[in-house]
Amino acid sequence: MPFQARAKPRFLSPNLVRVFALVVATTILLLMAGCASHKAATQLKVAPFYLGADISALGTIEERGGVYLDGDRPGDALAIFIKHGWTCFRLRIWVDPTNGVNGLDYTIKLAKRIKDAGGAFILDFHYSDWWADPQKQNKPAAWANLDFDALVKQSGAYTASVVKALKDAGAMPDFVQVGNEITGGMLWPDGQVKVPVSTVKVFEGDVTVMSPPEPYDDAKQWDHLVRLLKADIDGVRSVATPDDPVRIIIHIDCGGDWPVTKWYFDHLTQAHVDYDVVGQSYYPHWHGSLENVRDNTRQTIRRYGKDVMIVETGYPSRDTHPSVAAAKYMLWPETPVGQEQFLADLIRTVKESGGVGVNYWHPEATYVPGATNRWWGPDPNSLFDAKGHPLPAMNVMRIEAPVPVAALVTHSNP
Repeated sequence: MPFQARAKPRFLSPNLVRVFALVVATTILLLMAGCASHKAATQLKVAPFYLGADISALGTIEERGGVYLDGDRPGDALAIFIKHGWTCFRLRIWVDPTNGVNGLDYTIKLAKRIKDAGGAFILDFHYSDWWADPQKQNKPAAWANLDFDALVKQSGAYTASVVKALKDAGAMPDFVQVGNEITGGMLWPDGQVKVPVSTVKVFEGDVTVMSPPEPYDDAKQWDHLVRLLKADIDGVRSVATPDDPVRIIIHIDCGGDWPVTKWYFDHLTQAHVDYDVVGQSYYPHWHGSLENVRDNTRQTIRRYGKDVMIVETGYPSRDTHPSVAAAKYMLWPETPVGQEQFLADLIRTVKESGGVGVNYWHPEATYVPGATNRWWGPDPNSLFDAKGHPLPAMNVMRIEAPVPVAALVTHSNP
């Protein structure tokens, strides 16, 4: 066969080699970054679920000799909660309360215990010297004669000073409620708004429809409420840093009431109020069924892209003789087992709906030797019995069924 010359090998030029190497390296880095960002995004989507307790009375109960038993031995109430899977603790704060109870110094002591124990901490501003709730939002006595501009300034400055004091004490809140059950506004009458009549809520006993003074100017009153909220939120944000992040909760009392929830948060959206979590109260004798809670939570998340938390709930472990109207949605026996099942069912409902937490109100009420006042003994909703032993609901996570990870997705702002 005739001689055939062997083809000369073809080499890439040095410049082409460098370009090829650069392309390969860049591709690898992009793939690695994509995997890392996907992993980070996946991690960010899974939010913790907070099983919480409002233990605002704990300091006073302990001072009065309240008994908390861990088995047959005296125990620390906070340690007992944590032992049973409770991860979050809420404290109310009043501006100038009688005897200092639930004032700043009192709150700092309890908050430090919570943080030192590894718990998440919710600070609940009432903006009053006493209880603030749907039936009353009384101004602190020291603020009573301020004109509205001065009231806004004072409220924001007070908020910042409290958060700073807690931060300086090593007890920075993880969440801050700027107001307690402020469906009808706050610092009445200046920040009071007219709430639509609910088709869900049960009005009985001392729960009535509260109407602002007449003549009522809706635009003016909402402007006032929004200015107060923004001042208070700015007060919190002025102290928080990336190293000490704080999430803002707006708390209303409409756990099962989507129409009123929508009315309220549509106003906040329109006014560009900067908050992170929709907080709700849910007591079945006032706020509807678990189906109502499920619908409200899902609708809220879908419309506003916010996390939702039940920041107050409770259920009796003994017969309270509710009215016919109140008993409509009290489907669980008023027994220790019924109380536990209620809480388990509520937690499951909130998780399945995409909510991020359930907080039980006043579970720390316990046996206080010699006490006669109902506040210094286990009331029907307490999670301790008449001797100081934890009731079954304390261990609710034992029976709470797991839910898909998809139900724990954190919903970013729209």
